[in-house]
Amino acid sequence: MKKKIFALAVLLVLLVLSGSFYILRADEQAVVLRLGKVNATRAEPGLYFKLPFIDQLTRYSKKLVEYDADPVAVVTSDKKNLVFDTFALFRISDPETFFRRVRTVSSVQQRLDDSIYSAVRIVSGRLTLDELVKDKRQQAIESSTAIAREQSKEYGVEILSVAYKRVFLPQDNEQAVYRSMQAERNRVAGQLRAEGQAEGITRRSLADRKEVEMIAEARRKAEEIKGQGDSIAQDTLGKATAEAKDLYLFIKTMDFYQTALPGTPILLRPGEGILKYLKGVGTQPGRNELKNGARPGQPQKEEEEE
Repeated sequence: MKKKIFALAVLLVLLVLSGSFYILRADEQAVVLRLGKVNATRAEPGLYFKLPFIDQLTRYSKKLVEYDADPVAVVTSDKKNLVFDTFALFRISDPETFFRRVRTVSSVQQRLDDSIYSAVRIVSGRLTLDELVKDKRQQAIESSTAIAREQSKEYGVEILSVAYKRVFLPQDNEQAVYRSMQAERNRVAGQLRAEGQAEGITRRSLADRKEVEMIAEARRKAEEIKGQGDSIAQDTLGKATAEAKDLYLFIKTMDFYQTALPGTPILLRPGEGILKYLKGVGTQPGRNELKNGARPGQPQKEEEEE
């Protein structure tokens, strides 16, 4: 009987001791309740003591929690409607406040809607559409995070970042904005084409003028070269004819034979005139034909005397 009582006492002591200690991991924090009221908070990992059957332990994670907010419609400073699809990362920073205000993560996510929506509306009301989408996007994100973090402190959580997953237009305004953007692109394209055509006309005009100038300059130089050649030729011919006086007459007669004689009927006294250098050239019929004033192969004409 004594052994049974001793064993029961030992078992009871073990049960009491097992309920008196608890271990917190590095990614955990806890709130210790004594008779339903917060008695202590534990944030550091380790082995802790609590009164068995009196103290109760509520554990919370230190890990980051992602909160995906529903899309919210806002109006920008330039009166444009936009829809923001946002998400946030938060963690429990004050376990006691968190336990007193919301107690569960699902409850605090519902409360964060007000903080995030308020932050997004405040920031979007200060900026234009272009600034929110492009020019000051990072600044808008940082401002939204700061506002939401300040408002969420009352729930014992800390919002680390608020980001925009998607920024889009309401369905009613989407087509109108697309048409406006298309018209603007067409206007810019037309302006660029007009500027290109004007530039093309200017460049073609410059090229045509340069062509005319180059041709005129080339012709001027050609005339100068021809004039210099003619001057040299005249000087050479003058020197040559000064020594042989009959040479000039012979050269000019040969030029006449080459340029004017072919195909030109000529009536001359036989054996005299411009054809005197052709005496004895060719066959007898040829000479008769020349005397009759006709070229070989042409009909003979009657001889005409002066």
